[in-house]
Amino acid sequence: MALSPLTWIAVGVACLGFEIIAPGFVIFWFGIGALLTSAGIFIGAIGTDNAIAQWFFFFISSLACLLAWHFYFKKYFKSSADTDERDPTLNELRGKVAKAIMPDVPGEVELFTPYHGIKRWQAEAKEIIEEGSEIIVIEAKGIRLLVAKKN
Repeated sequence: MALSPLTWIAVGVACLGFEIIAPGFVIFWFGIGALLTSAGIFIGAIGTDNAIAQWFFFFISSLACLLAWHFYFKKYFKSSADTDERDPTLNELRGKVAKAIMPDVPGEVELFTPYHGIKRWQAEAKEIIEEGSEIIVIEAKGIRLLVAKKN
């Protein structure tokens, strides 16, 4: 069944709106594909009575937008919050090394004060820190702490 340009606009807006409810940034590109299909019908590039051409253009344009986003444009919109999920509230916490840490080999630390109910964390350091040494947290990168030997 061939759809009118206004119907394609409605489908596009619905997909864009649904992206707000179910975020994942995938449905958004199908909304863009529907809007592009509407534009193609409006300018006469796609026939108003050719349902196969409309649906083909819709899926191809949606897929092209999705792949362009994923493989090319996404890197230009990445925020610093997305990179390592840094948590500044862990900074300056103290603890001791439970499993030795080396520059390229992560170890484990046990914090003196549990954070979110977790006392033992994976940790990495720029220096060798032996088991039992006291440490201070420099920063948190996801579920791994960057620590230094306490002076």
